[in-house]
Order: sequence, then structure tokens, then C-alpha cells
Amino acid sequence: MREHFIPLPKSQTGRLLVGAVTFLICSVAVGTLALMLAERDMTRLEALYAVLNTITTVGRGLTEFSLAGKIINMVVMVVGISTAMLVIGLITRAMVEGQIRTLVGRRRMERQIANLNKHVLLCGYGRMGRVIAREIAKNRGPFVVIEQDNEALAQAEEDGHLAFLGDAASDETLNQCGIERARALISVTSSDADNVFVTLSARQLNPGIRIVARANEDSAIEKLRRAGADRVFSPYRVGARQMALAALRPNVIDFLTEIDDAPGAESYQIEELRVEPHSTVCGKSLRELNLSSMLGVMIIGLRPQGGRMTYNPPADTKLDGNDILIALAPTSRLGQLAEMVAAKP
Repeated sequence: MREHFIPLPKSQTGRLLVGAVTFLICSVAVGTLALMLAERDMTRLEALYAVLNTITTVGRGLTEFSLAGKIINMVVMVVGISTAMLVIGLITRAMVEGQIRTLVGRRRMERQIANLNKHVLLCGYGRMGRVIAREIAKNRGPFVVIEQDNEALAQAEEDGHLAFLGDAASDETLNQCGIERARALISVTSSDADNVFVTLSARQLNPGIRIVARANEDSAIEKLRRAGADRVFSPYRVGARQMALAALRPNVIDFLTEIDDAPGAESYQIEELRVEPHSTVCGKSLRELNLSSMLGVMIIGLRPQGGRMTYNPPADTKLDGNDILIALAPTSRLGQLAEMVAAKP
């Protein structure tokens, strides 16, 4: 596995180094021009050679200078050698700073990942990966981006996401990213074969994790399912269906896409919640809970453990532990709803 390097912002050392190198180049150019003017018979190449010999302390190897040439050469010695030594020192300092900062950054990242629980592993940070990351971040879900391309990794970090450089199909990489504690894995690498291998590895390391994978080709859909993916999405199929519905049922699409962006009103969100065993809501009916009046929440779906989804469940439906509720709720009330289904007597 390749080592993870965190891109560093331009530091004070970096700015000093750029300035020192620029000054050194200017010193060489001015010294060359001055020698050509002082030594009329000296060519441009000879003057440049003499200046570089002086700065590098190698030795001139040319005929003696005139008085003016000697004065210019002494100035070049003082200014050029001092600047060259400064450049060398700054390069060494930048290398040491970079190594230390990289080590500190890597340790910080490892600590952050070690503290994550019920997070999502996002494998791949291409065009689709970036959109997925924004959606997860929007819902404040913890996640780690896994990428083996340095440029994509740098982009993920620039976007403010926790990112890890490595092969997502590698058991070592998945273990370092805490797959045993993760709630879900999303594989959207550019290759169907890579997505299959990622799915196989993830399912083996954490049999209970939820795996969502992308299939670029229709032939890969069944392979990903056999590899252990819970859901497989084909971007072309999903996009084509959305476009067809946008043409045939535009208001339905507007409702679904703008539900949490309603202008001039409180935003709503469709959320999935699990009723914890021994919760205070267990054994109570939806009518008794009266979620619509108390929180403005509509239960639009209910799936009992091991059962099928019931849409728009009747008011006399009683809740039980491990039931999955699909709720349409005001975003500001989601926290209260989550606390209610998790609260113990």
C-alpha cells in the first residue's frame, strides 16, 4: 500500500525559498552581465562560467580578471555564495518540515479514523464520489474517502473530507479505515472489476455491513449482487428513469428533489429510523404516539424485522423493537423523533 501524504499549504519556509532562488538567479544574471561589461574580451558563456565557478567555490579556471573584474567577482562571491547557502538551508528545512508535518497529519488522520463509529466508507472520489460525499456531509454523517489516486485524494482533502490513500479492495486498507465499526460501504470506483473486489473484501471482513455499489455495465449488476452488495445502482438506468419521470410526472420529481429545499417554509426530510428494543414507543400504536400533532411527522412506511415494507401504515399499527420507520419529518424535529424511538423506560 502506498504511503499517505497530506498536501501541505504554502508555508513561510516555502515563500522564503522561492524568494531566495529568485534572488540567486538574478545575482547570477547580473554578475554575468557585469563581467561581460568589465572584461570586454569575455563572451557570455565565459562570464556565466566564471560566475558559477565562483558561487560553487569550484575555482575559476580562466585568465586573471582586471581590477573591475576582481571587484565584481568579490561581490559575486559574497552575495552569490551567501544566497546559495541560504537556498540549501531552506531546502533542507522545507524537507524536514514536510516530513514532520506529514507524519503529524498521518497520525492525526489515524486517530480520527480510530474514533469513528457507524461511519461510511466511500471508495472512489470521482464525479459521482464527490456528489455522494456532499450528500453524506449534508446529512452530517461521518465518513472516510478511500482513494488510490493522489490527485483525487488531494481534492477530497481540499473539500474538507477525511481521506485515506490506499486500495479499497485491500483488507489492510479496509481494516485501517475501521470497516469492522462501519455502518455502510459505498463503492463507486471507475472499474466494475474493482467494485466487485471491494464488495467481496468488505463482505468478508464485516458480514453485517451494508454495501452499495455502482455498476457501469449492466453485465456487472448480477456479479456485484453475488459478491455481496445489498444494492446495486447503474447511473445510466437511474438517470434515464429520472429523466423519463421528469417528463411524465414533473410535480412528483419536484416534490422529491425539493423536499429539503422548500423556499419560504421549513425544510422536510425523508428519514429512516430504527426502533430500539425496550424503547418507550414499543407496544404503542401510531395513533397513541400522535406523531403528526406532536412533531409534524408523517410515518409513510414501516418495515418490521424480517418482514416486508408497509406503506402508509394504519393508525392502529403497533411498534416493536427493530422496526424500521420511514418518516417524512421537519428537519428541525428529526432529533426529537430519533430520541423518542431510542428512549428507554
